[in-house]
Amino acid sequence: MTINLIVADPQPLMRAGIEQIQQFDSNIHVMSSVADGEAALNAVVEHNPDVLLLDLDLPERDGMSVIDEIQKRQLKTKSIVFTSGAPAQVIRALDMGVCGLVGKHNSTQRLAECINAVYDNKKWLDQDLTSHAVSHMLSQHKKSQVVTQVLTRRELAVAKLILEGLPNKRIASRLNISDGTVKLHLHHIYQKLALPGRLSLVLYLQQHGLS
Repeated sequence: MTINLIVADPQPLMRAGIEQIQQFDSNIHVMSSVADGEAALNAVVEHNPDVLLLDLDLPERDGMSVIDEIQKRQLKTKSIVFTSGAPAQVIRALDMGVCGLVGKHNSTQRLAECINAVYDNKKWLDQDLTSHAVSHMLSQHKKSQVVTQVLTRRELAVAKLILEGLPNKRIASRLNISDGTVKLHLHHIYQKLALPGRLSLVLYLQQHGLS
């Protein structure tokens, strides 16, 4: 049994390290190692590998776009996301229904386990990464709920438009209210959240899961 693998990672040292997996598991054969998403997709089309191991933060074409294109073309290649563990990336990968998810902190043995499992049509998801990502998502949701409980529905609508970078006049037009009413809503928002002004409101909302 030979598992044909393509590796896509922007870091040369990381790619070099993964290429050594052949010494650990002789069944895994690295067909190609590339640094960007466009090259990754081209390599998949050219070599038709069993597995693509890729970072999501790829230049030229991001990893999610590569996975999406593979799925659209109904290629046989199975995708494994190789990530540093940012919660947003993990959630995106899970939403895409990837076959494998493995953290860059894992040993070569764990990486080989993931590749073998995915090749055998099994799901292999790094439990540490998924648990952390789900906890982060729930935490952000709870923070968001706190903000929504403090602000009225109209104040929340104004706050979200502030996040989009709209000036008061455009907010007024969007919500069909006057400029004066927008200013009044902002005054109440600043008071309720104990914030000094517009920039601090944007930062606050971003930190509390509303960005």
